[in-house]
Parts: sequence; C-alpha cells; structure tokens
Amino acid sequence: MQILKLGGSVLTDKNRPQTANPEAIRLLAQMLGRVWKSGVHDIILVHGAGSFGHALVLEHNIDNGVRTDGQKLAAAKTHAACAKLTSLLVEALLAEGVPAISLPPALLITQTNKRIVKFDEKKVLACLSMGYLPILRGDMVPDTALGMSVCSGDQIVARLGKKAERIVLGTNVDGVMAEGKVVPLITSQNFAKYEKHLSISSSPDVTGGMAGKIKELLAGKVSAYVANAHHPERLEALLQGKKALCTQIEW
Repeated sequence: MQILKLGGSVLTDKNRPQTANPEAIRLLAQMLGRVWKSGVHDIILVHGAGSFGHALVLEHNIDNGVRTDGQKLAAAKTHAACAKLTSLLVEALLAEGVPAISLPPALLITQTNKRIVKFDEKKVLACLSMGYLPILRGDMVPDTALGMSVCSGDQIVARLGKKAERIVLGTNVDGVMAEGKVVPLITSQNFAKYEKHLSISSSPDVTGGMAGKIKELLAGKVSAYVANAHHPERLEALLQGKKALCTQIEW
C-alpha cells in the first residue's frame, strides 16, 4: 500500500477562497490514470483543503472549537466546501478511468483537542482491497473536547502511513528547500537544522504548512517523499518505485 497526498496549494488557489486549479487537477488525474492503467492499484489518495477550507475556518474562527449555532453552521459550510473540492477531483479521475471513491473523514474519524483518537481505517482498507481508489481529505470532524475541529490531511497521512510501503507528498515546491537547493534527506536528527527554512506561506493555512507536514511524518515515524506536484511525472515515477527530484523524509 502507498499513499499519495496532494496539497491544497496545488489543487487550489489558496489566496482566493473556494477557487480550484482545474488545470492542475486535470493533469494530476491524467497522471493517476496512467499509473492505474500500468497496474499500480495500491494507492490511497489524501488531499488538502486549500482555499476551500482554510479561509472559512479562519473567517468564522472555528479553529479552536465549534459550540454555538453560528459556529456549527460555519463548520457545516466548511465541510460542504471541502466536499466540493473532493468532487472535482473524483470527477477528473473518473474521466481517466480510475474508480475513485470519496470517504468523508467525519464518518471515520474522531478527535480530541485536534488530534485523532479514533479512526475506522478498516473501511478505507476494505475499499482499497475491492479495487477502488479511496480518497480522503482534510476536513472538519467530530471532536470530543471542541465539538468539531480541523483534521488535517497530513494527520490522516501519518496515521494511515504506518501501514504504507511508500508515501508521496505532492506540494507546490521541488522538495524541502534550503539556500535555493533541494534537501535530499530530512530526519528527526537534522530537522531542527532545516526547520527555519520552512517558512509558513502568506496564504491561509491552519495546519502548519510544510513544517507541519514534516512534523506529522516524523512524529508518526513514517517514511515519505516530498515532490513537486506541478511536475506530475515526478509523482508518477515515485509511485512506480522509481527515482525523481524530491526530499526523502526518514524518521
């Protein structure tokens, strides 16, 4: 099993609320169509919410709890917006002959203070074993302490990744960059050295940006590759076990 994470910064314009990047979605769907037709069917796809989720969470101040009727309505609007992005991705994949199935995280995951405490992973793995491409996303999920809270796609990846042979993170950069160059390897031992280079984007992001992604992977003791999804051929190579320009993450 391998996991492909497509960042919201690739699938959307994170500076414009609820604005997709249709060309990126089309090219990535075509890439996955080629991978699927080559016989590689062991992929779980997780995507970020991008401008479909982050802006709404910040606008309605629901990052730290959902309790009032107004906050509940905002959480439902955020969930609906995230579902729209998933729908665009599913439609593009179906057009390429990939049997993609959306699995809403709110039905699978429970959090406490923004951390996953329950995850019905069996449903995801069952979907995969039946020959489908399961799709999950960053979204609002039930939270025992906060009512509802944001569950990042990165946290989902780290949780599922414990069973994965390979994790590929498709971002809007060539990898982890330091002084203009791609860092070939990040580990728990050298992360502090490079963390200062992982600046948070100026666009809205409630999940910690690149630093947050790497921290989730290191905390979960998960191996991964960070590559540029604007070059789909690089993700394609990694999903097929080949080399490509990227940063490797090893705990």
